[in-house]
This record gives sequence, structure tokens and C-alpha cells, in this order.
Amino acid sequence: MDYLDPRKNFQNKVLLITGYILIFIAIVLATVVLLYQSYGYGIHDGRVIQNGLIFLNSQPNPANIYVNNVFKGTTNTNLTLESGVYNFELTLNGFRTWTRKIEIDGGTIAYYDYPLLIPDKLKSTIINSSSNTPLIFTESLNKQYVLILNSGSNDLFDLYNLSNSKPSLTKFSVPANIISKNTSGTSSWNVIGWANDNSHVLLEHSYDGTKTEYILLDVTNPSNSINLSTQFASFSFSSINFIDLNYKNYYLYNQTTQTLDSVSLSNPGVETNVLNNVLSYDGYLSNTILYATTANAPTGLIYINEMQGSNIYHIRTFPAGSTYLLNMASYGGTIYVAAGSSALDKVYIYQDPVSQLQNLPNHVPVPIQVLFVKDPNYLNFSENSQFIVAEGYNQFGVYDFENLHGYNYITKLPLDPPQTHAFWMDGDRMTYVSNGKLIMFEYDHNYRQILVPSLANFAPAFDSNYHNLYTISYNPITKTYNFEQTSLI
Repeated sequence: MDYLDPRKNFQNKVLLITGYILIFIAIVLATVVLLYQSYGYGIHDGRVIQNGLIFLNSQPNPANIYVNNVFKGTTNTNLTLESGVYNFELTLNGFRTWTRKIEIDGGTIAYYDYPLLIPDKLKSTIINSSSNTPLIFTESLNKQYVLILNSGSNDLFDLYNLSNSKPSLTKFSVPANIISKNTSGTSSWNVIGWANDNSHVLLEHSYDGTKTEYILLDVTNPSNSINLSTQFASFSFSSINFIDLNYKNYYLYNQTTQTLDSVSLSNPGVETNVLNNVLSYDGYLSNTILYATTANAPTGLIYINEMQGSNIYHIRTFPAGSTYLLNMASYGGTIYVAAGSSALDKVYIYQDPVSQLQNLPNHVPVPIQVLFVKDPNYLNFSENSQFIVAEGYNQFGVYDFENLHGYNYITKLPLDPPQTHAFWMDGDRMTYVSNGKLIMFEYDHNYRQILVPSLANFAPAFDSNYHNLYTISYNPITKTYNFEQTSLI
């Protein structure tokens, strides 16, 4: 019997071990192949290549995808492409073609899910007209309401609900003692911002030439509106802002004394000092403030500090100037800080500088990006906080926190006055008015589109799914200001 033969038994063991070794080699090779494939490596025409993966989507969806003029399917799909630079086109009958040159990096995944295709022909419908000049045109944070106030309306507000395809109108006035009457001189309104409950909007009312008051308007229950200047009359302040977008809590800033205090409608008689020697500030949350100060700074210099709770952290030193740009936001669970000055022609971007200082207390925080913009006057995060823009009239510096990429460009179409900067339209696009027309472009100035006539005084409004655009335009023939709805689908 073979299993009793020592020679046969030895040969069987050799064959078995050899088989194990071959299986092990096959597993290793398969693992290596799978590993290399996971990093995008492959064989094409006898050469080793590395592929990248790109995800494409659009609104409307689906749209046709062309890569270097070759049809590759429709949007809401993944494409595997060899690393390199490609010309992409998204086409859809009745819509303007979206084009972009995209560099595919091997072993990476790129997401382009933001393209918004604009119809070839835009049709606008007049919702309402007025012979009076608009004083207020503003939209709530959740894009449910548009609030309009026209001159000569005796403080009668128009509130449009955008929840339906045809906005519904509610007219309301507030109690007579809320808004001071303009008896002489000029009257103007400025929208400071909406609270996060989307029912309260903070307004600055200038009247009788030199007087100013702050109105908290409750658009869903106007009788509950409050004159904050009257409510906080015992305190001296030159400007007011929400704390954490909560309509009950406020920062009061006194430009003369350079003091920053906090008050609450829950206890309106109590004012709490927050900071002194404040030149400019951005209150990100109730316990976090980014501010410029002369406190402890050498002559001719100012400090940019961040206060968290009771702790103060020094971020950077700037030369003294007239304009300081400060902003904070959270993206992907990480706090980002931006600080700039018109005296420097640049804006510094930091990733959680406080954590840097806590880990290395004797070191200066290192910025992740510097945006070079001449005489910047505007600094703001996009709606989803993925991008931040620094702008100096028609020059833009943008940083992408997701893809760690910066962009610098100059718009050729001038901004109509009184605009001093463009506005974020959403998380990926910006708008402004040039030559009486609304201009839309993506964060890096790609897909620039001319949309509809619009007044430069006000940023446009959109419904929550961006199916409709809302603007104020002026018709010189009828001499009317028109509130218009334009379909984008």
C-alpha cells in the first residue's frame, strides 16, 4: 500500500507542501493585484496605468456626459478614467451646456455633484409691481419667505411664502409704537440678518437724517415685533447682532468705547461685558469669538485673537489698518478661521488654530492657505461652508476645504453700484449684478451665465430646491419695480 511506502509518503508530502506554496503565492499575487487595483492601477495597451474615479451628477438629472467629445452615459454615475486632463460636457436638450476641464488623479475619487444647468431661454413672470422704490428685499435662511418693503407703503410689509410653485402673499403692519415715523430728512432700511427660527429678521432703520433704531420683526406674528433700541435703551451701543442666530440673545457693540457686551430678551435689564478694546469681531457661537484688538499689542500693530469660553488665544499680528475681515465656520466637524486686512492685501485661512496652540503653546498657528486679494472688503463662507471667498471688488480668492485647493480670478463684468461684492447663491455658486443683469458663476468662476434683469441693490432669492429664482427688476417704460419669478427647470 502506497501510504506504507516511505518513498511514496515523502513524495506526497513534497507535492502537498508545493501545493500549499503555490496557493500561498497565488493568494499573495491576487492580494497585490487587488491592492493595486484599489489604487487605480491597471494594464492598458501593454503599459501600467493608474485610474481615478469621478462621480458626476446634475440638476436637472439625468444629463448626457461627454468626455473629450465621447459619450460616456448620463449623470448620477461613476466613471473610471486614466489619470490625466479631460474636457467634460454635460448636455441636456433645452439647457445651456456645462463645460469644464477636469484633471483626474490616479487612485483618487472626485465628486462633481453640484452642476446646475440653466435653461436656454429663461421665462420670467411678474408676481407683483409697485411704482415705489423697494427698501427691503430679503429671504429667510430656509428659503421659505421673501420679505419686501416698498417706500410710501406706511410700513406695510409684503411677505411671500415660497413653499408653493406660486408664492402666496400676506400683507402686515406692525404696531404703531414699534417703528419710529420719519418726520424729516431721509429714511432707509438695512437687513442685518435672519434668526435661525426663520420667523424673526433683524433690521436697522435710519430715519430723520441722523437717527437709527433696530427692529426685531416677527414675520409670522407681527404683533410680537420689538423695537430693540427701546428694549435696550439703558445700554449704549452702535450696532447689534444675534448670538448664534438666536433671536433672544444679542451682542451689543459700542464703537466709541470699543466694548462688546451681551444681552438677552429673557432678562433685558442685564448687560454682560464680553470683551474690551474690540476693533472688529465675528461671534461664531455663544462662547467663541474671533476679534481684532489693540489690547497688549505693540504700537502700530493689532492682535487677532480667538476667545473660547474664558480663554483667549493669540492667532496673528496685523499692522494697524482701517478694515479687518474676520470669519469662522465649521466644515466636516472642524472649525476654520479666516482673518485678513485691507492693509495687507491678503487673508489667512486656519484649520482650528486653537488646537494648534493647545498642542504647541509656544508656537504661532500655521495657516493652511493664504488668499492674495488687493484691498479685500468681503469675506464669507458658502452656505455649506465648503468654500470661503475673499473679495476686493472684482478680484476673488477662494479656498476649497474639501479638496484643499485655492483659486484666484478677476471678473471681467463689472459690479453695478451700489454693490461692493458678490453674494453666495448656495454652497457652490456666487451671483452679482452687472449691466443690469444677474450673473451666476461657480466658486472657481466656471460656467458663468447671464440670467435675468435685476436690481443691484438686493441679492436674489431662490426656493429651497432652486427650481425658481426671485428678483426685483425695474421697467423704465412702465416705471414700475417688479417682483419676478423665473423658472430654472
